[in-house]
Amino acid sequence: KSKNHTGNNQVYKNHRNGIKKTRRPKKMSMQGMNCKFVRNQAFAKRGMNCTPEEKETRLAAQKEAQKKMEEKKVTERASRLQELEELQKAAAPKKE
Repeated sequence: KSKNHTGNNQVYKNHRNGIKKTRRPKKMSMQGMNCKFVRNQAFAKRGMNCTPEEKETRLAAQKEAQKKMEEKKVTERASRLQELEELQKAAAPKKE
């Protein structure tokens, strides 16, 4: 019977140049990521590049939009409460 395997000398050969840690990539790979997300991320990064004046106008627009949404939320809540009150009145048994 002949010899099939031996690890003789392999450890010595591996350590001659030293066993090194693998280099970590500077930039994470986008391979295997959701392509829709990757595209959107790229556009968002490009959108972030702007002048200080442009940034101020964007912030002002954002604040205004937030105010609008808050007002809308308050009115919707009030209307919903009114609807619920009407439903409760309609569902409540009438005492005679």
